[in-house]
This record gives sequence, structure tokens and C-alpha cells, in this order.
Amino acid sequence: MMILLLLMHYKSKSQIDTNQFSQNVLYIEVAGIGGYGSLNYERLILIKNRKCRVRIGISTYKIKDYTTKFNPDIIIPIAVNKLYGNNHNIEFGFGQTITSIVQANYLNWKPERIINLHSNFTIGYRYQKNKEGVIFRASYTPIIEFNKYFRHWGGLTIGYAF
Repeated sequence: MMILLLLMHYKSKSQIDTNQFSQNVLYIEVAGIGGYGSLNYERLILIKNRKCRVRIGISTYKIKDYTTKFNPDIIIPIAVNKLYGNNHNIEFGFGQTITSIVQANYLNWKPERIINLHSNFTIGYRYQKNKEGVIFRASYTPIIEFNKYFRHWGGLTIGYAF
């Protein structure tokens, strides 16, 4: 009975203790999958006992439409990232960037919102300690615009893990 209690008390070494890792990250990315700049939130998840991070962000390109009215273009990057390493990480990721852009309707020339999906990929270097603290990332982030046209792109990130 005592052996059973001791075995139940200790955690299995094959399991990942998520309490030892920062669960959340808030960061600003210059360029990258969110356009020219984006504010992002990232959350640690486990997939088959492997650390992955899911991110979502928001960005804008233009605040006013062509009629000079407040009607911002909205860019929402969504991705899943996998990190390999401890404090110095190689990062791989993929996802979709949703864009909601205001354009002129060619029949009546009124503003019209067009929503598109663009595939994104990430490969880069990321400095992040397992506990809370500052993070830094430099990455190559190619985008397949409208899921047809390949565009080379890159980004720099600075943020805070908590």
C-alpha cells in the first residue's frame, strides 16, 4: 500500500509538467505573418505530450478607406508554432492570415469589404526562457497570398512570457 501511495505521489518522467513553462506570451511583431506590424497573443498547448504554441494577432494596414472615412483594413494572423530547444530555440510554424480589406465596388464605387485567406509559414530563431521573461525572435515568414502567390517575408519579435 505504501509503495502504491509513493508511486501516485511522484509524477511520471515521461509526462511534461506545463507548470514549469510560461503558458502565455504577449508580443509585438514587426513585419512577419501579420503584415507590417502586429500585436499577438500566444498560448502553450500540449499535443501528444509535445509543446506547441497557438498564436492569434491583430494588425491593420490602412485606418481610412479611399473615401477618407474611418474603415480600417484588418489583418488577423493565426498559427501553430513548435519550438525545439531550451532557452535558444529553433521555431517552425504554419497557419492562415485572414485579411479584411476595404476596396471600391466597381459597379457603384462604394466601399466594399473583401475577406481573403493567405497561408503562412515560420522558421526562425527564438530566445525564450522556460519561465517568465522577455522573448526575442527573428524569423523567415513566407506567405502564400490568396493561396496562389508566394511572397518572401520576414519578421522581428519582442515580447514578454508569463
